[in-house]
Order: sequence, then C-alpha cells, then structure tokens
Amino acid sequence: MAKIRVLIADDAPRTREEIKRLLAFEEDIVVVGEAGDGEEALRLVEELAPDVVLMDINMPGLDGIAATEAISERSPQTGVVIISIQGEQEYLRRAMAAGASDYLIKPFTAQEMVDAVRRVWEKNRRRQAMTAVRTGEGKGEVGRVVVFFGSKGGVGRTTLACNLAVLLARRGKRVSLVDFDLASGDVALFFNLDKGQGVAELALEPSLNPETIEGYLLNHVTGVRILRAGGFSEETLPRLGLGAEILTSLKVKTQYVLVDTPPFFCSLTEEALLAADEIVVVGRNDLPGLKQLKTDLNFLREKGYTGRIWTVLNQVGEEGVDRAGLEKALGAKLAAVLPAEWRACRQAVNKGNPLVLEAKGTRLAQALESFAGQLSGEETSRGFWRKVLRR
Repeated sequence: MAKIRVLIADDAPRTREEIKRLLAFEEDIVVVGEAGDGEEALRLVEELAPDVVLMDINMPGLDGIAATEAISERSPQTGVVIISIQGEQEYLRRAMAAGASDYLIKPFTAQEMVDAVRRVWEKNRRRQAMTAVRTGEGKGEVGRVVVFFGSKGGVGRTTLACNLAVLLARRGKRVSLVDFDLASGDVALFFNLDKGQGVAELALEPSLNPETIEGYLLNHVTGVRILRAGGFSEETLPRLGLGAEILTSLKVKTQYVLVDTPPFFCSLTEEALLAADEIVVVGRNDLPGLKQLKTDLNFLREKGYTGRIWTVLNQVGEEGVDRAGLEKALGAKLAAVLPAEWRACRQAVNKGNPLVLEAKGTRLAQALESFAGQLSGEETSRGFWRKVLRR
C-alpha cells in the first residue's frame, strides 16, 4: 500500500525532529522532507509533491498562512494541516480561509497529529476522485450535478429539488433525483412514494456497480428517476466514498443529477459539494434565515468548492424584498426570489404531487419555472420578477 507522504514545515529544528520521530512509528506515513520557512516549503512542495504538509503558522519570512494560500493555488493535490498555539484563533481562521484542510493546536498528542494527517489525506483522495466525477474523466460526456444546500431546516431545499427535477424532466432532460438526507429525507413523500430502500441500503452493499445502483432507482411518472434516502439506522451509516460512487454512476446515464442534502454537514454532503457543478444555496426571508444564508455562503467560499453558486431566497411575502440591499449584505447576487405559497405547498405535499403540477398557476410555480430555465440555460421571460420584487 502506498504511504502518505508528509512534508514538515517549522522554523524550529527540534520541533521538526520531534514530529519526524513520532511519525516514524506509523507504517502508512513517511516524511519526505523538512522546511524551515514558508519559501522553502513552497519549493519542496513543487519538488517532492507531498500528500500532506504539517505547517507551523508562525515562521519567518513567508508565514504559514501565505504559504498555505500559495500551496492551495499551485498544488491543490497537497493538503495542509496548520499548527498553531492557543490564542491564535484569528490567525487560524485566516489559515483555514487560505485553504488549510485541518489544524492542530499545541500541545497536541502524537495520535491527534497522525489522525489529522490521515484525515486530510483521505479528504484529498476523495476530492481528486470527485474531480474525476465532475470532469467525466474516462467516461465521455456526463451529466451535471446540482446540489441543494443550506444548514438551516425548513428553508425549502426539498421543495426546490423535487419541483426543479420535474421541470427539467418536462423540458426533455434525463433527470435523477437523489435524497442524501438519510435521517429525515422527504423526497419520497413529495412524490407519494413509500420510504422503501435507497441510499441507506446501498451502504450495506459489499460493492457497488452501475447495475446495483440502477436497481435502487424508481422511475416516476413525471420522468424523474428517484433514489430515496432509505431506512436510516446505525447499521446503514454511509461509509466514506459512498456518495462519490453513487454520483459517478448516475452522471453517466443522466443529464442532470439533483441532490437534496440534510441541514447539517456530513460525508455525503461533502462528497456532493465536491462533485457539484451547480450549488443551489437556499435561505429563508427572515432575520435568522438571512443570517444563516450568509454563513452558508461564506462557508462555501472559504472551502473553495468549485461548483457555480446560485443563491435563492425562499418564502418571500407580499411585501417583497429590497433586492439590492440584500445582495449587498449577503455579498452575492440573488439568482431567484421565491414567493411564499404556504397553502399550495401544503396541499401538494399532502397529495404527493409536485407543486409545479398540482398548482402550476401559482406565482411560486411560475418562479420555479423561470429558475429551471436559468439552470438549464433556457431562461424564459415571464415578467414575474417585476411583480414580486421591489427594486
């Protein structure tokens, strides 16, 4: 088995020697080089191509933050673990924003260091695998992954994912819809399907291949192929890489893979975001919702996910919104502003019939139709925005 190649960057020779001594006990890790400052670290990263750099945050000349940023830009295949001391939280935040994958606070144990190295190596391995998914490496033409993301519950991610899947299918696209919210996913409910088997049960399969995944998909009358969340339990906790394998397979046979994610961060969410061509960030039009929407946008920027970000403001009342003011506060353009249609949404879910079919004359259905046009590059002008936005 190939070993994890580590570069140590610290201006203290005794510290470098101690780290090297501790890592020498690990059979799967090898130290390939040492650097005494940021400039030397950059040079050695280019020469040695290590998997992981253990980077002290305070070094003379080019410090750990600047070196981390340069490594992230020039050698994205190399992960960086920042090492800092208590009281450097602001520097630590800046380092993570610069592209560090993990951090260690002095004093730390040998096991904590080893765990961080392995964690970053595994994360980068998955990131590289998902890059291959996004680019369709070796697969010819592949579909696009659209991920619906938001760390606050009740903002309407599932409503958007399900209805946009139907609208894209009605435009003649081959669409798959995946529910990665194993604990409380409701995609099946929106289509009047029983819970049944899905992603959770795929986690129990000894090995996955396209035929196995295909067997879990349901062909809905709308033309959407649906992979349910399944029955969540301790036995069906998703293993690392499960999301990547599912999306790799589905992209080959569909033009759009829409992914509904849970309102918390987990391995499935990360793998979906890494694979995403488009990330639809959904927020609600109230103070807590707007605050969390800004937090989510900042998170995506700091993590450097490469998918195009679409910011959607949901559940807007008759009073409309100050679009220019909100965009300034969020630091992002609003791709869509969706009106609140509580009664129509409730009736559609209770009937198990997507709102764009059950109540297609509503303002929300029209707004979703317009947004589907943007996602597919076939935007239509319906004059809707002039009615609901106060410019």
